[in-house]
Amino acid sequence: MTLLACRRLQQRTDPALAQLRLTDSASDDLDHVVTIGKAAGEPLRVGILQVLREESYSVSELCELFAVAQPALSHHLKILHQAGLVAKRREGNSIFYRRACVPGRQSQQDLYLALLKTIDQASLAPAIVKRAAQIYAARRARSEEFFTCNATQFTAQQARICEPAIYTDTVKDILEKTGIVDKHKCRDRHALEVGPGDGHLLAWLAETFEQVTGIDSSAGMLEKARQKTLRIPRVSLSHCDFMELPEPSSFHLIIAAMVIHHLASPAAFFQQARRLLESDGVLIIAELCRHDQQWANAVCGDQWLGFEPRELNQWALRVGFHTIDSQFLAQKNGFRIQIHCYHLTNSTE
Repeated sequence: MTLLACRRLQQRTDPALAQLRLTDSASDDLDHVVTIGKAAGEPLRVGILQVLREESYSVSELCELFAVAQPALSHHLKILHQAGLVAKRREGNSIFYRRACVPGRQSQQDLYLALLKTIDQASLAPAIVKRAAQIYAARRARSEEFFTCNATQFTAQQARICEPAIYTDTVKDILEKTGIVDKHKCRDRHALEVGPGDGHLLAWLAETFEQVTGIDSSAGMLEKARQKTLRIPRVSLSHCDFMELPEPSSFHLIIAAMVIHHLASPAAFFQQARRLLESDGVLIIAELCRHDQQWANAVCGDQWLGFEPRELNQWALRVGFHTIDSQFLAQKNGFRIQIHCYHLTNSTE
């Protein structure tokens, strides 16, 4: 028997060594308490964790939010990152920060969740709320400028990632399989598509729904759908921002295909969808899975380089949706498409 094997056998059979392992585990937990306590023991760092509850912000945006110079803010972000409280990832030319996944053993997870729960009970300062709104407005303006300048070329650029027919056909399959497009149930109901592309889905939905609406914040992109649906009486198009639709707007179905990664606030999209849907409404999204192909930011105007499925599902769950179907499609150039169908419930997290 080797020396290493002897030591392992001794560790399994020696009660004193077993107790030592337990002591070491408890010591690790205490070290974790100290690390998190130090990281969260400063008002600015607590504020950063607070604003990152559902949103991701770049370093420059966080500087704007808190009116702090970048060197000082970077110092605080480094401390939070080393403590495992925030994670970072590149989106185009910028590094964005978000809350990290719950780390470590159960005892460490409990500490982390208790800290965040306490932080989340406090309201954001009015000045922070105002500056956040300004950041979202700047993000929207950049996106609208991109589509104003690139509407005629966008379809060809998007085809480098995925042909729209691929995911729209899957969306139709899900709607048919789940019975959402039953003609008897939908004859008096209203469907909405955000960013309808060439209008293919709008034309198909008009065969079932009493009224179908397509909206886009880009007039140039909306014109493509107009050409497809010009002679379909049940379809109406509107040049407007989804986030600015008035309430109440009793939609039974909302579809957003390849839309959320262009938006200023993905979390706010789910909140708005919750407000605009009927009590038993359905939300379907088709989105890119998380990727690291930075060219998509410049060529396709992407604000976000896709999402982890858990991110989308968490945003949906927080406002009262539950998942009734999910599918994943592998596409060219290494991209993956995720399609989720959510049903609205009366409870929230």
